Amino acid sequence: MAADSIRVEKENGRATVTIHRPAKRNAMTAGIFADLRAAVEGVDRKSTDVLTIRGSKGDFSAGVDMSSVPEWAEADPLDVRDGLEDVHAALKAIESLDVPVIAAIEGFVLGGGVELALACDLRIASSTAEFGFPEASLGLAMDLGGGQKLPGFVGEGMAKYLLLTGERIDAERALEIGLIEERVPEEEFDDRITALEDRLADHPTYALALVKRQVQAARPAHLDQEMGTAIHHAIAAYHEDETQQRVEEFLDR
Repeated sequence: MAADSIRVEKENGRATVTIHRPAKRNAMTAGIFADLRAAVEGVDRKSTDVLTIRGSKGDFSAGVDMSSVPEWAEADPLDVRDGLEDVHAALKAIESLDVPVIAAIEGFVLGGGVELALACDLRIASSTAEFGFPEASLGLAMDLGGGQKLPGFVGEGMAKYLLLTGERIDAERALEIGLIEERVPEEEFDDRITALEDRLADHPTYALALVKRQVQAARPAHLDQEMGTAIHHAIAAYHEDETQQRVEEFLDR
């Protein structure tokens, strides 16, 4: 895997996939998503009881790496579409895995980082976690399913509030609105993740796979179609002059 951006550990039926780009607060590139997909698809459901996804050095992920956004406006839109569809495929690989997936969330979890967490089955956050969607403030459109999936977690009104304002919230507030399932004190976080892994591993994996399929079957029938539409919204936003200006200002900070 390129530059060791994704690290995979397997032991006693537990698999851990760690996003390792600490200098960028684990901001994700197309290559990292490709590596993430490969890591998830490489999980053997017959020998794995639970998968945990986390970030290195105290941050889950600051979202998608913005440095390539100026290039997207100059690229062939079909190439951009294909790239985003590959990213969607990585998230779908998590959702369709017949093994329960835990998002172990610490520190920054912004934009695409939240969308990655939403693809997991359970979201356990340290008290250090800070959530937010900065896309609208940069003139960008949500492109990884946040706009389509978030209302199912927090309701339509709260989803619009978070996406329109870009306000950051802490783990306590995230728990209150239903964005995460548990908030854990920082000093207890790793032990709690291990305990949850143990509990899930104690159940028959095939039964948990059936639970995943049954619950996800209740999602709106048009969800995948609307996620595809979001890609076209994103491509259109990339070509706005104000978007380019705001992204360049962000990168120059």
